[in-house]
Formats: sequence, C-alpha cells, structure tokens
Amino acid sequence: MSFSENVEVIPSQNGAGSSDQIATQEAKRLQKQKWWVLTATFLVIFVTAMIWIWSRAPIYQSQAIIHFSYAQALNNEQTAVPEEQITLNSKRLTSYRILEMLSLKLDEEYSLNLNPEMLAQMLFTEEQLSSRIINLYATGEQAEVLQPVLEQWLALYLSLLAEETEDNTEQDISLGQQKLIALEEKIIEQRLLVEQYSEDNNIISMERDENRALSKIKSMGAALDQAESQHAESTSTLNSVKQSIAKGEQVTHPVDKNRLDEVKKAIRDLEATLAQLAQRYTPEYMNLDPAIVNQKRNLDSLQNRLIEISAESQEKFVADLQRTVLASKDKQKQLEIQLNELGREAQLFNQKLEEYGRQTRSLKQLEEQAQQLKDQLVEKEVQKPFQAKINVLEAPFIPSYPIAPHYWRDTAIAGGAAVLMSLFALLLFSFIHRHKQPAATMTSYTVVPPTGLTFNQQAAQQALEQQQMAMLEQQNTPLQLGQAEAANAARLLSDFEVKELYKVANRDGKIVLHLLLSGVRTDELLALTVADVDSQTNTLLVNGEFPRSLRLKDDCAQLLIGLSLNQPPEKVLLSSRLDVQQLDQMMINMAHDAGLAYPEQFSMAALRHTYLTFLVSQGARLNDLEQVAGYVSPAELGLYRQVNRRGEPKDIDQLELQYSLV
Repeated sequence: MSFSENVEVIPSQNGAGSSDQIATQEAKRLQKQKWWVLTATFLVIFVTAMIWIWSRAPIYQSQAIIHFSYAQALNNEQTAVPEEQITLNSKRLTSYRILEMLSLKLDEEYSLNLNPEMLAQMLFTEEQLSSRIINLYATGEQAEVLQPVLEQWLALYLSLLAEETEDNTEQDISLGQQKLIALEEKIIEQRLLVEQYSEDNNIISMERDENRALSKIKSMGAALDQAESQHAESTSTLNSVKQSIAKGEQVTHPVDKNRLDEVKKAIRDLEATLAQLAQRYTPEYMNLDPAIVNQKRNLDSLQNRLIEISAESQEKFVADLQRTVLASKDKQKQLEIQLNELGREAQLFNQKLEEYGRQTRSLKQLEEQAQQLKDQLVEKEVQKPFQAKINVLEAPFIPSYPIAPHYWRDTAIAGGAAVLMSLFALLLFSFIHRHKQPAATMTSYTVVPPTGLTFNQQAAQQALEQQQMAMLEQQNTPLQLGQAEAANAARLLSDFEVKELYKVANRDGKIVLHLLLSGVRTDELLALTVADVDSQTNTLLVNGEFPRSLRLKDDCAQLLIGLSLNQPPEKVLLSSRLDVQQLDQMMINMAHDAGLAYPEQFSMAALRHTYLTFLVSQGARLNDLEQVAGYVSPAELGLYRQVNRRGEPKDIDQLELQYSLV
C-alpha cells in the first residue's frame, strides 16, 4: 500500500441542493411546532391555575388567648404538672364532646347550624408551654360568625372546667381519706404479723451477723478452715521428714534438740582434749595412761549415746507427726459433719429471714403509701397547687381582613409552574420528534491508476484508493489522522469493529486478522509456509527483505498449528487461490456479516493502517515500525506524524505488539 501516488479524481456531477432544501423546510416546520407546544402548554396551565386561584373565597380568622397561672409548687416533682395540664386542656378544647355541646348552644342562642364536623374544621388550638398560654383560633369564610362561635366556645369550656375542678377536688379529698383509713388498718395488721414472726423464729435483725444461727456457722467455717490448714501442714511436714529419712539424712525432734546439742558439745570437748594430749604424748603412752584411756571410753560412750538419742528422737518425731496428722484429720471430719448440720439449719433460717424481710418491706411500702396519701390530702386541702387560674388575655373579635388565600403569591407560583411545565413539554416534544439529519451521500470518483503495474495490481490499487477516498468520518481523534491526510489514507477501524469482524470470521479470516494485527504485511502473508511456524515457542518467522520473528497469541498459534498439521514444510499456509483482491473481498464479507456500516470500506489496507496507528499511539517511533511491521515507505510514515501519542516515545520492547481481538 502506498500513500504517495498521485491520482486524478473526477467528482460526480450530482448535487445535493434538493436534499438541503427539504431539510431546511423540515427544520422550519419542526420549529413552528415547538413554539406552538410551548405557548399552548403555558396558556393551558396558567389559565387553569388562574381560574382556580381567583375563584376561591377569602378565609378569615378570629383569635382568643387564655393564660394559666398556678400557685407556687411545693417540690421539684410538681414543676412539670402545669405543662401537662396545659397540653391536656389544649386537647380537650377540640374534643368531640365539647364540639357537640358547642353545636347545640350555637343553635339555641344564635340559630347557627354548625355540626361538630364543621366546627372541627373551623376551630383549632395552639399551646405555648413556656409562657403557659393557649391560643384559640376560629377560621371561616364568614367573618361575622367567627366572634360568637369563639366566645361561646371559650365560655362553654371555662364553665365546664370550673365545675369539673370543684367536683373533682371534693371527690378526691373524700376518696383520699377513705384510702388513708384503710391503709392505716393494713399497717397495724402487717406490723403485728412481722413482730409475731420475728419472735417465733428467733430473728433479731435483718443483719445476718447479728443472728446467732448465722454467726455460729460463720465461726464454725473459720474453725474448719483452720483444721484443714493444720492437716495440710502436718501432712506436708510428715512427708518431708520421711523423704529426708529415705535419703539417709538425720531428722531430730525439736524437743530433743537441746539434749543432742549438749551431747555433741561434750563430744567436741573430749575430742579437743584428746587431740591436745596426742600432741604431747605418744600413742603407746596414751593407751597405758588410765586417765586418757578413761577419756577415750567416755568419748565412745558419748558417741554411742548420740546415735541412740538421734535414732530415738527421729522415731519419736515421726510418731508425733503421724498422731498430729490423724488428729487433724479426725478434727476436720468432725467439723465438716457439724458444719453440714449447721448449713441445713442456716438454710432454713435464711428462708425464714427472707420471709421476714419481705414482710418488713411490705410494711415499709404501706407506711410510705400512707405518708404520700397524707401529703396529697394536705396539698389539696391547704394549697391546691394543681388548680390553675385561667385569665383571658385577648377576647374574640370580628376580623377585618382575610388571612388566605394569597392570590398574588399563588399567581406568581402558577406562572413559574406554567413556565417549567411548558419547558418540560417542549423537551418531551423535542425528544419524540428529533430533527432527522440528511443522510450522507456517497461521492463517485474516477481514479486513474499509475502506469508500470500489472492488471491485477492496478485493479487492487484502484480498489484500495476508492476505499481510502470513501472515508465517512473526517474528525481528528487521538487514533485518527488529520483531515488533510484523511483523503489519502485508508479507513481507521475502531476497536469495536475489529472485534466484531473477528467474531464472524471463519478460520482463514481469523488467521488473517491475527497475522495482520501482529505485524505481517499483506504480501508477506501470502508467502508464509508451514516451516515458518514454530509450535514450541508460538512464534512466526517472517522471511524476506525485513526478516523478523513475531510473537503469536495462543489462539492464533493453535489455528496455524491445526492448519499445518500433516503438511509438508514448503506448503503455503493460506490457499494459493487467494490474492490481495480475494483478501479484500473476505474483509468486506466479514463486515457485511457483522452488520457494520459501509462494509465496502473494510480492506487489508485498513487493517494495516489500524495496526500502525495502534503502535504509534502507544509511543512507538516511526522509524522503529519496520522492526515489527516490516517495510513502510517514508511517505506513508509521514502520515502518522499526526497521530497523538500517549506520553513520551518508547522502545519497541516496551509496547504491546499484539492487537486484542477478544
């Protein structure tokens, strides 16, 4: 493929004026429809809203304010009572019973036919707990009716509240006194029951240590702990003595220590005396001297005595330890038996003590309830802190101006809503009726092939140039050459288009796509043989003017190995019937099967142009392309100067050399 040949182009004489005129008329008609939709939507919504807004009757409101004042609270617990009372009164003002009584009273005195449902819509309250105020409101379309309704509502509730307060106070005091008498009788019965139970079960106090049964078990437990400790200590001492005797060590009873020390001292004194005499006399003389001989006999007697006392002390010590162990063990068993018996007695006593505590707590609760009831009766009879004094701060009035509706505010809101809805309708209409752009027309060209080429080469060159001149997209993207060069370049295929071609390709088509997008030229593709495929390393040896070894993907290697299986080494991989034109037609057929636009623009030149652009966009230097893609003419390389690179230039071994097909 060459980009440097000069061709003579004769454009078609068919103009596009009629299609442009039709498109202009269609755009004007669509614009008129848009204005009509915008105006009609705005007028319909705005006029409908105006009719609804200005047809509403004015609403008036009358108001009354009542204040609740309470006496000084006796304690902190009563501070929350006024707020609760205000909230309750606010809820009761709009109760059905009050509204029903108000309806009857208005009918009798003013002949106003207002049922409870209508009054519930007219009347409402608003409490302010911080200032202890309740606001009473009456709203309606008739201003002169609101004042009598509100006056009768307020008067009716205040009279009912006064009657209920007086009746409730007298009734509460009488009921409280009756409860107090019953409580005092119950307290006397409970106190007698507690005292009798305490005497029957010998319970002195609720404190456990003050009761004899529980204090005795505590002392018995301490004695048992001491006996266990003595038994363990004597057993350990006995075992230690026995181990020392087994090792051949001398063990002495502590009682015999002084006596043994005296014998040992006497032996040391005699030995010292004999040692001094031995220095002064000869052995023969010492054996003949009666005094010295007597001293030797005494020494032997003392040594024998020491041995006898040590053995006797050891036996006595072991016997005493054994008796101590047996005595401590017997004492421990005896204490355990006594403690178990006391434990059963203590368990019964604990149950009686718990019952005594329960009765005592019940008595205390009754006494507390009686005291609380006395305090409540004193408060009701003397101070009455929960009864509020109600003052009318503002009397009902006849309103002189309406509070609703806000006609001009609602008009402005309706206007804004109409504008927004009309714009939304316009966007919806524009989305449904999109302006159709006129389809791109294909321009016919007559290409005069250069001389000096064979007929097949001229036909292939002519088909290639027609495909290059028929490019539809003329935009400058990172992987597309500039607009000036696009007229002389093959079409750049997108990643999506290449993958779609691979999906529908047959075996030969897949091999052609793999090899072209791995760096094999078209003329080299037709000359590849079975011997050029290395199945061990998945590489392809390309011979010719620029020999090189290309790395193959696994799926491509498997296809080539299957194609060369049981074939002689000199066998051409692709069919000998294929040439450049046949390969171009193969590409067009695959594009047609994949449903891609303008399948006639797909060719071997477009695939090679796509692969070279793929390398340059990664940062490949133009002069390094022949190391992978074989020979590329300088004029053709110049076209790729406009391709945007990703970062700085890179060496070939730093690039991804195989175009991804899946």
